[in-house]
Amino acid sequence: MICIDYACDNCKHQRPNIDGWNCACDAFPEGIPGKFMCYSDPKKLKECNNGIGYEPKDKKAER
Repeated sequence: MICIDYACDNCKHQRPNIDGWNCACDAFPEGIPGKFMCYSDPKKLKECNNGIGYEPKDKKAER
């Protein structure tokens, strides 16, 4: 799964994709679960996982 146009794509905690394909971040270092990406809005959650929540990379990300 590639992060394209998901809220995760604009989060400052995003990491390079695992094996060039699976999305990863500080909250999900082993890979962001597909159900999480498809059925939740990280911007509305207090925390995604491991005490880490969505934080925009810059002001433009908060559209």
